[in-house]
Amino acid sequence: MAFTFEETQIPGLLVVRPHYHADERGSNMKTYHRETFENQGLKCDFGETMITTNLEKNTIRGFHYQKPPYTQCKLYYCLSGAWNNYSVDLRKGSPTYGKVICYRMDTEDRKLLYIPEGIANAHLVLENNTKVLYQLGSKYMPEYEGGIRWDSVDLDFGDICPIITPRDASLPRFGDFETPFIYGENC
Repeated sequence: MAFTFEETQIPGLLVVRPHYHADERGSNMKTYHRETFENQGLKCDFGETMITTNLEKNTIRGFHYQKPPYTQCKLYYCLSGAWNNYSVDLRKGSPTYGKVICYRMDTEDRKLLYIPEGIANAHLVLENNTKVLYQLGSKYMPEYEGGIRWDSVDLDFGDICPIITPRDASLPRFGDFETPFIYGENC
């Protein structure tokens, strides 16, 4: 099976179905192939690869992004457990500016999310001990990081008691946020 790329409601944000093979020995999955991604017109010069371990369900991480000129595309995969990935379009001039979409990520579905620059994302962890693998399009630059409050966009997290860091709780609300991203120009 070859990679497939599925468009979402936000331009540039893709669901990626990777190459997967299983037989009596086990399985093999290829989550990234530079030439295939480049042929799709995707930025794929990944600068870092990280694994995040989330010990408790209802943990929320985000919404996070990195400002120009160190913007980051991201490629996410679920190693174990499950989480909802929420993405919000922060690109001024985008036809979907401010739109939020959600994709459930788990090990059974074996999908990846390709998130382009100018899209902030957040995770709501659904199971204890969820592990997330992600590749970043440039290295982490703390002086260029940014975010918006998880509860300030148009979505419903349900009746949860979130586990959130003081840093994420103090991020600006979407309505008070001035985007550094311009659709088609710097992202």
